[in-house]
Amino acid sequence: MSALLRRGLLWTGCLRGVIMSDAPFNDKAEQFDRLWDGLTPKGVNRNKALKFRQYILEHVRQMRRPLNRENARKYWMGILQQEIAEKDNF
Repeated sequence: MSALLRRGLLWTGCLRGVIMSDAPFNDKAEQFDRLWDGLTPKGVNRNKALKFRQYILEHVRQMRRPLNRENARKYWMGILQQEIAEKDNF
């Protein structure tokens, strides 16, 4: 990249085709779904799913929220922590 800049090419030429997206957000949501369902490359691992659910739901329980998949997803994505922080700021 620096060799291109030394030749006098502009950054716009270097960055052509770069698109900002929600890829990290979507990846994290997909990762949650895979872990919640226990999906692995070899198939479904029920023990892994139960262990993950127990781990996440314990954190949700400590935040005194109903124990369900939506609250678990919010915790995993960081949304639940943001909601609690916003509530404490008011």
